[in-house]
Amino acid sequence: MSYIHLTIEERASIAHLRNQGASLRQIAKAIGRNASTVKRELDRNFTPSANPKLNGASYFPHSSHRRYKKRISQAHNVIHFPKEIVQTIERRLRETWSPEQISAFYKGDGFPCYKTIYKWINDGTIIDGNKSLLRRKGKGGWYEKRGKATKGKSIRKRDKSVYKRREYGHWELDTVVSGMGKSKACFITLVERKSRFYKAIKSPSRNASAVAGLIIDYLKALPPELVKTITTDNGKEFANWRVMEEELGCEVYFCDTFCAWQKGSNENTNGLLREFFPKGYNLSRYTQAYVDKKVDLINNRPRKCNNWVSPSELMLEAISRCCT
Repeated sequence: MSYIHLTIEERASIAHLRNQGASLRQIAKAIGRNASTVKRELDRNFTPSANPKLNGASYFPHSSHRRYKKRISQAHNVIHFPKEIVQTIERRLRETWSPEQISAFYKGDGFPCYKTIYKWINDGTIIDGNKSLLRRKGKGGWYEKRGKATKGKSIRKRDKSVYKRREYGHWELDTVVSGMGKSKACFITLVERKSRFYKAIKSPSRNASAVAGLIIDYLKALPPELVKTITTDNGKEFANWRVMEEELGCEVYFCDTFCAWQKGSNENTNGLLREFFPKGYNLSRYTQAYVDKKVDLINNRPRKCNNWVSPSELMLEAISRCCT
């Protein structure tokens, strides 16, 4: 819950109760605030007094409220920060740093918080309001507009051993969509967690039946020991998850809403695929054979997380073990 500033009525109550000799806790309880809020208000907005009964200070609600309004008007004003700080912020933004990175890196050096930097950009105070320097170009977050699949088992019910990547057979699932407005084609992407082996399957649409059928066809060709769990998001294209469980004899789990990091291997590898199929490309133009060639380049690279062994080598080793 965000903090709500004291009102003039609350300040009047503080003054009245204080003059009656009430303690900080009694005042706080009466106005429904924390005692630290009342103490901070009295410390900030006192007026020096010669009256010893008032501990050398008086509190007047109207003058206190005027001071509060003055502070608020100046709080996020760029002119109150040294020119060198503002110039550094602009330089870092042009170097593609995010406001949050700037604020965190220069923490303690008198720099504003990242929310203030965003405010300066939005109102055009710095970098001429050029939001193209921001990663999301000033746009809001992306939200699922196609509806959500029937909620299945939460990832929180998945066996904790899966996180340790000690055995093969645990997959992460997602889709990569076409950037063309009228094109319904997409890539269904799967990553095996231990080996990081990656597969991209072209689908003419994100229809739930079509998507489930293609996933089943691919995974069913693998030894059963290599298909134990599938983890995906709540996209409507995965609504037929029960069919996948029945056909493949595995468990399907769903990530928490807006928590793509819970299937990070897939998200990261999708980023590698985008090197060949950038956003905005019409995916319907490419054949499965062409897609496979690009995916092979990804799978045949030595990976640091695999001690410089390629995902293809590890997957071949896993299949050979299952077949002997």
